[in-house]
Amino acid sequence: VAFDLETTGLSSLHDTIIEIGAAIMKGNEVLSTFQTFVDPHRPLQPKIVDLTGINDQMLAGQPDISEAMPKFLEYVGSRPLCAHNADFDVGFVTAACERERIPFEPTYMDTLILAQNLMPQLNKYKLDIVANALSLPDFQHHRASDDALTCGYLYLRFAKMLQERGLSRIQEINPAMAELRSGALREV
Repeated sequence: VAFDLETTGLSSLHDTIIEIGAAIMKGNEVLSTFQTFVDPHRPLQPKIVDLTGINDQMLAGQPDISEAMPKFLEYVGSRPLCAHNADFDVGFVTAACERERIPFEPTYMDTLILAQNLMPQLNKYKLDIVANALSLPDFQHHRASDDALTCGYLYLRFAKMLQERGLSRIQEINPAMAELRSGALREV
């Protein structure tokens, strides 16, 4: 499940989720998508409105995190997660689950780390930059659903690159990152 969050800021301790977007991907196909706004119960900072295009009116009356998080986790089920800069997104989900006393022990992959290892020629690895380098379709950056789909498409491209290097199981990817970074794992 590729997913992305929009938040009120950068701290999972002090900020909160305002949008969750996700897509179940299999092969080259999007099987289903998930999107929900989350009412943060506080006004958004202007910089967040400018960045995301999400405003207070869009969030008023939306589910709060105690309702949105269980729905998201039900959607995910036992599938592994995939996000760009996954520590950020998984950190926010983990913090929300801890506050709501919901168990959460995910298996996840990070397309940012994959991009850094598989595309060392890039100088920057923001989602839109990597997507552009792979000639993926344009998308509305900083909206959770679009970012989630783009992340899923990145992962599909990276999975093919990894398979060409003999890596076909999720459990093999993280241990291989050091070898990829050092150049020891060459293309077949």
